[in-house]
Amino acid sequence: MRNYEITNILREGNVEETKSVVKELLAKHSFTIQNEEDWGSKRLWHPIGQDEQGHFVLYKCSGTPSDVSKLEHDFKLNVNILKALVIKANG
Repeated sequence: MRNYEITNILREGNVEETKSVVKELLAKHSFTIQNEEDWGSKRLWHPIGQDEQGHFVLYKCSGTPSDVSKLEHDFKLNVNILKALVIKANG
């Protein structure tokens, strides 16, 4: 198991519903959430499609490296997740 930091930019409007979907996806791919930080709504530097605002959420979790690409693929399939960044964390 490795530690990861996953930052998601969620579409405004149904943030709580999308956050629960993200948690379900993490559980589906055997990621264990250690911490969740809700950074709130922020104006995007560049629009993503028609969206100029996004809701930022950081998840600190652990999982296997082989499941990262599957998780990223599922993030891309969800229209309410504008962007996702998964990075390996130290420690």
